[in-house]
Amino acid sequence: MAREQSRSQSQEAATQSSSTAPSSSLAPLDLSAFSLETFSVEIRYATALLLWDRAGVLWRSIQEKYPDIRIVTVEPSKTSFQRGKTAFVVELKTARINAVDPEKSWMEEIPKVARDFFKLTIQHLEISLCDRLGLRLVYFKEFKDREQAASAFHAMDLVQVPDGKRFDVDQHPVNQQYVLRWESEKKGALVQCRAETRKTDWDPPIESVRFWGPVHREQNGIVVDIDYYTVAPVEVGQLDMGEWSKHALHVISRDIRYLFKE
Repeated sequence: MAREQSRSQSQEAATQSSSTAPSSSLAPLDLSAFSLETFSVEIRYATALLLWDRAGVLWRSIQEKYPDIRIVTVEPSKTSFQRGKTAFVVELKTARINAVDPEKSWMEEIPKVARDFFKLTIQHLEISLCDRLGLRLVYFKEFKDREQAASAFHAMDLVQVPDGKRFDVDQHPVNQQYVLRWESEKKGALVQCRAETRKTDWDPPIESVRFWGPVHREQNGIVVDIDYYTVAPVEVGQLDMGEWSKHALHVISRDIRYLFKE
């Protein structure tokens, strides 16, 4: 009788555990299943007060190479221009290029764009030393709901999740996160992977309701976020941000696949 009762309890526990464990029926993920959402490349430097005097000359020289850029922000500590879905920003301590939903053709163009933009910025602001170079890629894959996103993340086997009920909650964890940083004396990388819920609630101002409707949307998915950067200062004498960007992209594409057990 005791043995039958023990067997019954074990079966009940196994049933409860399987009901709370994430489903593993989803197809295995790889990086090709994700869309590249944002691309950023930047340099950081000591306060460049010459920005106050030379912003106009700097941007005129950039505009000569890219006539289709348009002004977005003109402030003493920040100037920015936009070209399509790409932003060019120069601040007192940072210059960067940001792109949203970059296409493959744009990614092939970025080494030349980075070379031109940062070379002119360094030249006009008389920057002799960069405190940091950085390149960041953010990928996203959408799922139909939060539970499916959590199941897909769990199937990546990046974190250990205990079975069964925890903290008086029967459901398995949602919006899980995995973070690792590698760093040497010269360079480093920060890798983040997480299940994420995004909510957008926007109502247009009254004068715009004839042109735009309200936006209320929820997205659930997995984010893969990689930041590759230098730790030691870099002298600008031999710096080519086009070549450095190509190298950073190569390192990221080569090594990030460990997330997917490739």
